[in-house]
Parts: sequence; C-alpha cells; structure tokens
Amino acid sequence: MGHDRFARWRLVMMRRRRLLLSFSGIDGSGKTTQVKLLENRLKQNGIPTVRMWSRWRPLLSLPLLQVLRWTGQLRVHKKDFLSIVEFQDHKNEGVASLWCFATQLENFLKTSLKISLPLALGRTVICDRYTLDLLVDGMSDLHDSPNSLRLGFKLLRLLPRPDRAFLIDTDAEVAFERKPDLPTVSHNVERIRLFRSMYHNAGVKLMDGRRSPDAIHQDVWSLVSGMISSR
Repeated sequence: MGHDRFARWRLVMMRRRRLLLSFSGIDGSGKTTQVKLLENRLKQNGIPTVRMWSRWRPLLSLPLLQVLRWTGQLRVHKKDFLSIVEFQDHKNEGVASLWCFATQLENFLKTSLKISLPLALGRTVICDRYTLDLLVDGMSDLHDSPNSLRLGFKLLRLLPRPDRAFLIDTDAEVAFERKPDLPTVSHNVERIRLFRSMYHNAGVKLMDGRRSPDAIHQDVWSLVSGMISSR
C-alpha cells in the first residue's frame, strides 16, 4: 500500500513535466478509446492533460480543392463531417505536389498551434491522430508509396516528436464495420499497408488492436507511467 502511495506521489510531482503522446490507426481501430482511457488515468494521477484530435477541414487549401474538383483531377468522398480527397490514378505530378504542399502546410500550422500552448503551460497532450496519420492519409489520397519524397510530407517532420507514440493495428474489415468513414474496405487496406510500412521508422509502438481495450490500455499505461516515473 505504501509503495502505491509513493508511486502516486511521484506521478503528482511530475505533473508539470509535460509529455506529448499520440495514437495512430485507421478509423475504427480503437485509438480514440485508448486516448480516453489514458487521459482519464493521467488525470486521476494529478497530471493536467488535454486531448487533441488531429483531423482538419480544408481552409487555406480550399480554393485549390475547388479548382481540382472542377478540372476532374480529384474526387471528394463525403461521409458525415469528413471529406476524403482522392486523386485520380493518372494524376498530374506537378499539381499533386502542389496539393500535397498546400494541405500538409495547413496540417502543420494547425497542429503546431493546437499543441504548442498546452505544452508551454506544462500540460500533457494526447493526440488522437498525429504525424503518422497525416502522412498515411496524404500518401493514400495521392496513391504514393511510403518512400514518397514530396516536400509537403517532409514538412511534417518539423512537428514535435512524441515522447511516446502508439499505432493501434487491426483488420480492415473489422474497422470498417465499426466505423465506415472511408468509401470502401479497400481504402482501409491501403492505409493499413502504409501504416505497417512506416511505423517502425517513425518510432511508433505497434499495439495489437484485436485485444480487449483494457488489455491494450494496461500495456500503454505501463510504458507511459514508467516513462513519467523515470524523469
């Protein structure tokens, strides 16, 4: 019992040592559930925490989006409040690179502004989607390979590196049944392929999303609490 009190005291003492944590994965993988579980656990231990959902509506890139739609160079799939942009298979590479830079610059600016203030105030930030998701979405929309060298994707490397990042990996069909936000299951398959190709080099921890949420959370908490206590 005394050990538990001591561990809790150490966590409270670290409440001003902010962390940047992130969860990645396709829609329906269970990442939002893990974000909420971790947020609650941190707050229970006296650590000020905020949650950020990193998926943005086009704003600066909206005029370019309209032009590309009118010229038939891309399609927009709408699902509730989400808009999935997909270039045609035979795309104009120059225009595609321009679109990539415009959208990723917007992603970079919005994400940076959203996380900078809480981190500066000493709060821990948990991102529901982060750099890896922005890369995967962009590459999938453009039908690019994981080795794409477009300037827009390089820009995302300037975002702060998470202290700990997790990828919740699951089956395309299961995720689609839970949350059919994308047009087809094949869109999930493509994104899963990109996630699995890129997560290791991005320093992201792979978690088996087929396990129960509580089991995944215990593994997540073991890593996060250990990292906090060691600081």
